[in-house]
Amino acid sequence: MTALAKRALFLISDTGGGHRAAANAIAAALDERTDPRFEHRIDDVAAQFKYPLTQLGNAYSTALKYAPAVYGALFHATNGRRRYRLLVRLTTPLYRNGLMELYASYKPDVLISVHPLLNEPAIRARDDAGMQAVPFVTVVTDLGDAHESWFSPLADAVVVPAREVYDRALSRGIAPERLHLIGHPIHPRFEDVRGTQAEIRARLGLPAAATIVLLMAGGEGGGKLYDTSIALAKADLGIHLVVVCGRNDAMRARLVEAAPSLPSPLTALGFTDAIPELYRAVDLLVTKAGPGAIAEADAARLPIVVYDYVPGQELGNVRFVRDHDIGAVALRGPSSVVDAVRDLLADPPRLSAIRERQAALAPRDAARRIAAFVAGICARG
Repeated sequence: MTALAKRALFLISDTGGGHRAAANAIAAALDERTDPRFEHRIDDVAAQFKYPLTQLGNAYSTALKYAPAVYGALFHATNGRRRYRLLVRLTTPLYRNGLMELYASYKPDVLISVHPLLNEPAIRARDDAGMQAVPFVTVVTDLGDAHESWFSPLADAVVVPAREVYDRALSRGIAPERLHLIGHPIHPRFEDVRGTQAEIRARLGLPAAATIVLLMAGGEGGGKLYDTSIALAKADLGIHLVVVCGRNDAMRARLVEAAPSLPSPLTALGFTDAIPELYRAVDLLVTKAGPGAIAEADAARLPIVVYDYVPGQELGNVRFVRDHDIGAVALRGPSSVVDAVRDLLADPPRLSAIRERQAALAPRDAARRIAAFVAGICARG
């Protein structure tokens, strides 16, 4: 008789694309497992509940678009033990009943949180539902100064991506036996790319001999992407620029229209599944300080220029890049990005040293090892 599949319930909120990407990475690794087999559910938990939780994702996007400084101030205002405890007391009643209904309907064998604000309410709802035997695993997706809300001492296990986060978790009261330094979950496809750079470029239709710089800004393609693209394409850097505009079709159309008049060749792409191959095909990545993009670049040994970040939330990721010297930080506008790209490309020994540091820094197959850990905790209970 075939054993029943274990059920993994991922708790996320679509406040930015990184949380869903982390859940998808672990889910893909769980799909590869056969002993035990897993099925899983990934939902924007907040969107299923009542107002105002249903507006959490929209509020996040609006705040970053129109008032990023306010969002950063809120991040810091809640990032402390007493302040976060107050936030928990205010939000837990909003989540409790919806979470209990979700647990009862899905009957999970393991709960996996990849969003900081869901940890404490989700654990309390689990216990109120009489499901204490279901393991609760938090997977932290920030690389630097992770928010207080990531570190609930009630979690059965806390998986962290970097030594800095491990040390912070210890300082926030996470017991060492519940703390696991495994790495940031990136999709297994980033580990599985095959072929030389020349072969990958040929498959993607990119010039074989060019110095190629990849510019990204997340799945929505917003922020400073357009101005930075134009500045790089106008500069005399001797590069071929590939810009991934994500779902921002209007920006892609503007870049396609502008490309013939620009001094440097520019390829503008929309949302694409070819990012793992692009990371192996290009010479340099210019990106906002999303933890997923940084972890993916490290896995591909691809030096980074950070040109933007989400206030508060991603500042620790900026420090991570700077402290580990895996690229350059250029936050003073497009001209500073041009200078950083020029300096890096003119210094091949530094680029080689960065790649060596990335090789030492990036844990291999983190998503698969997190999946193995989840399978083990399911077996142990």
